[in-house]
Amino acid sequence: MSAAQIDLTGRVVVVTGAGQGLGESTAHVCAGLGASVVVLDVDGAAAKRVAGEIGDAALAVEADVADEDQMAAAAAATVARFGTVHGLVANAGVISWTPIEDLDVAEWDRVMAVNARGLFLGAKHFGPPMLAQRAGSIVTISSVAGTVPEARAGAYAPSKAAAIMFARQLAVEWGPRGVRSNCVSPGIMRTPMSEKFNSDPDALRRRLEMIASRRIGDPSEVAAVIAFLLSDASSFVNAQNLEVDGGMMQMLIDVLPRPGVPETKS
Repeated sequence: MSAAQIDLTGRVVVVTGAGQGLGESTAHVCAGLGASVVVLDVDGAAAKRVAGEIGDAALAVEADVADEDQMAAAAAATVARFGTVHGLVANAGVISWTPIEDLDVAEWDRVMAVNARGLFLGAKHFGPPMLAQRAGSIVTISSVAGTVPEARAGAYAPSKAAAIMFARQLAVEWGPRGVRSNCVSPGIMRTPMSEKFNSDPDALRRRLEMIASRRIGDPSEVAAVIAFLLSDASSFVNAQNLEVDGGMMQMLIDVLPRPGVPETKS
């Protein structure tokens, strides 16, 4: 038996939040592997730019993932253009750095609307074609903050935990009907959303010490894992959360002070 290759030829893949960062990189990687790509973003100009870079195999769609009418229209436009859907990357997200005691309801609702309700609406409106053909793959994007609490991220971390569980819930409900669902939890990457944290030299040094691979990840490296989950190469991978973090989540013991024990070589 030969191993399946990561090949998306003939597939139609929808990527939300594809106007920048990880979503943009994922759209390009999927197109490079042969997929037709729906570049969906709340910023219509950004969506058109990315789709234009990809070419005729891309469709730009301006939509807010938290708005059901807009997502229904986006799904209809996708089917009208490409006929069906084979994959969904639910990547769109927002971040909030407000401690719980200072967090107001409006901010909580804003983060949950995009990061949690947006996942549900994406599956609800792009899932039916996959269920009808009894084949498809959905990848939700969480974060390492979805597994480990992050100080001053009172709404963000819980919303990312929801992304992990939603992927598993979909897998249990839709797996018997031919649709796989998995989650990817990136660690520290160089994206517009996170780059400000890497711009301070001392902060960058301390961040690198927390990563086993001792470097910041590139979005294309996470996008490659997403493409794997969309492809037949992962045909028996379902209900999983893949941490793509350079080993950061396994570094707790190593960064604890241990007098007399040699430090890990960099």
